[in-house]
Amino acid sequence: MVEASRRHGRWSWRRTSIATSPSSTTDVSTTTPSETELAEAGARRLLAAVDELSKRASQLKRMREQLTASLPELSQKRADTYRLNSDALTLGRTGATYQNPQKMAQLGEAEATADDAMRGAQLEIRRLDHEIREIGRSSNGAFGFKVGRGVRHSRADQ
Repeated sequence: MVEASRRHGRWSWRRTSIATSPSSTTDVSTTTPSETELAEAGARRLLAAVDELSKRASQLKRMREQLTASLPELSQKRADTYRLNSDALTLGRTGATYQNPQKMAQLGEAEATADDAMRGAQLEIRRLDHEIREIGRSSNGAFGFKVGRGVRHSRADQ
């Protein structure tokens, strides 16, 4: 005979036999994981997820440090190309006829390229900062630190 009993919010099935004598009654449970095993498995999954998040955050921080270290060099290159192009344009405005038009175009392109590289590095740093903050928020949420930040309702909705 199979009997279902409600225990701890879950159904558990037990097989019982009809007793012919008190010693012949058997109670064989099916192999279901215990609550402690389930809790341990959940804790292992949570730790693995937190470990993945911390590795990703470390990787993002290293990338950010590398970009930050390259900023002074990019800034210097941008300033140098700006000065070269600005000086060449000033000479052209004063009537210097020995300026090569191809060289002038190259100086303008070099200035634009250096400016784009600097802006690209700054945007990438901002993106990395945002992603690092998001990882911090998600890992805090995993531990329940940010619980209670729900949707606010206006008085008309209540």
